[in-house]
Amino acid sequence: MSQHVGSRKTYNECFECARQRTAVAWYDFIKYTQLNAKESMDYLEWINFDQFDLIENINKRGAFSSIYSAVWMEGPKWNLDEEAELWTRTGPIKVILKRLDNSQNMDHEFINQIRFFSGFVIDNRL
Repeated sequence: MSQHVGSRKTYNECFECARQRTAVAWYDFIKYTQLNAKESMDYLEWINFDQFDLIENINKRGAFSSIYSAVWMEGPKWNLDEEAELWTRTGPIKVILKRLDNSQNMDHEFINQIRFFSGFVIDNRL
C-alpha cells in the first residue's frame, strides 16, 4: 500500500484496485482475520463488486443499512484440494449484501466493533 495524505486524515491506496483513500484500518483488519483464521470460513476477504451477479434489493433494512441478495460468482474458498494442498473456490453461491448508510464516514470505533465480533468467530465462540 502506498500512503496518501489527505487534508485531515491519512489514507492509503488499495494494492488490489489502486483506489485512493482506502482506509488503512480496513486493510489491516482484513489482513488480521486472514492471519488468525483457524478454519476455512473464519476470515474476511475483499471482493470486487463485479464478482456479484443477480443483485436484487430485498426491500428490507437493517438499523443502518439496506439489504440485497446476490450471487457471488467465484464463491468462498471452502474446498480443500488435498493433492495440491490449496483451498479452492466453490463457484457461484447466493449471498446477502449490506449497503451501509454513510459508509464513507465510518470511524475506528466501527472497525473495533467488527474486530471484536470477528474474535468470537475466530475463537468459535458463536
